[in-house]
Amino acid sequence: MTLPAEQAQTSHGSTPETTGVPIDCVLFDLDGVVYHGTHAIDGAADGINWLHSQQIPVNYVTNNATRTAEATAEKITGLGIDASDDEVTTSAQVLAERLAQRFGPGARVHLVGTTGLRIALEDAGLEITDSAKAQPVAIAQGLDPDIDYETIVRACATIRSGAEWWASNPDFSLITESGKVPGNGAFVELMSRLTDTEPVIVGKPAPHMMEFAASRLGARRPLMVGDRLNTDIEGGRAAGFDTALVLTGIHDIHDALRAAPERRPTFILPSLRGLEALITGADRSECTQIESALHRAWDAIDAGDTDAEAVLTEEQLPRTIGDCPDTADTSGIRNDVEEDQ
Repeated sequence: MTLPAEQAQTSHGSTPETTGVPIDCVLFDLDGVVYHGTHAIDGAADGINWLHSQQIPVNYVTNNATRTAEATAEKITGLGIDASDDEVTTSAQVLAERLAQRFGPGARVHLVGTTGLRIALEDAGLEITDSAKAQPVAIAQGLDPDIDYETIVRACATIRSGAEWWASNPDFSLITESGKVPGNGAFVELMSRLTDTEPVIVGKPAPHMMEFAASRLGARRPLMVGDRLNTDIEGGRAAGFDTALVLTGIHDIHDALRAAPERRPTFILPSLRGLEALITGADRSECTQIESALHRAWDAIDAGDTDAEAVLTEEQLPRTIGDCPDTADTSGIRNDVEEDQ
């Protein structure tokens, strides 16, 4: 049984042109969706392994430009979920592909980044340089945990010289076991203020990665699954895909209620274990009720009849569905995540 068209309504954003066509691939964010740090999230292996058993293609789309696709696939496999490097799309790969399309093989590119981005650029046939004197046509920037003062100065000089500035992702911060640390977006913001220039960004919430991954699979109706409204859901929506907010990471149902139209998910999942029922059209009981309640509330909010806080006061709308034992402790993080973007 395939997903009925009426269950896939996306009246609070663009409706996919393929509504009514079965979901034929699933794209996943990683942290907060498949794993937390070094541990698989409860239900993730069940959901993804079911997709494998049904021969529904999957792809993992990550803003992380420091790891190669191979290294990312190895990490996923180590958590009990079979994954190949072909099933991973990184922002580094997409950035390198876009630069190769724009400037052609052999073009000189100034690199600010580490292994994942370096290998992606080399695989795309681009020549890497770290000197403005080499007259690079572009600067490719991804997170470099070892970035220093001189690297930033050289990069700014390269941008001022006229090289196009491209960045892998805008993530201002990362959540680690030791707390929040600077992400690529922190250095992008610094360099932007120093150069009065904005880069072209290929990572989420821009749609490029989702479009790239779906095109690799020849998908007609992809589903994007993520835990962040402002990256995963917004990016999936921008690509014109159905989206599912999974409640094992950063954002919850109350956040979805408050979300701007471009960040509103099509579906809500307590964990990836719920993918089977979503895709087969089986009974999803509480999930369907919550989705209907959200749609009604969004309609009223958009019409100016109420606001999110009034809805929360009047209705018994939970933050989560069922038991989500692996949900990250995000107290004090949600507001920061919104501000960082």
